[in-house]
Amino acid sequence: MNDDGPAAAARGQITHRFGRFLAGLERARRQPNRREAYHLRHALERLEAEQYGESEEALSRAERSAPLPEHVANLLATNESITIRQLRDELRRIVEEP
Repeated sequence: MNDDGPAAAARGQITHRFGRFLAGLERARRQPNRREAYHLRHALERLEAEQYGESEEALSRAERSAPLPEHVANLLATNESITIRQLRDELRRIVEEP
């Protein structure tokens, strides 16, 4: 039996959901805010590491614009903006990797 099926399905689900979130931002004609950007980056990191459950949780936090974790809230790095295009490019890179 091949275990790639469930992993591929989870990856596809997260990728689709991520794309829908970015499309919503585009419809609103705005870039992700600080909270959303942090959680979206975290979701991408977890997706790349094939930690789909954690990626999905981070994506849920982005959708709710959940507060930043205390240990990163005051870091200057969380103030760096990221565009929808950059997020799409990063998602594409992760998905297209073998």
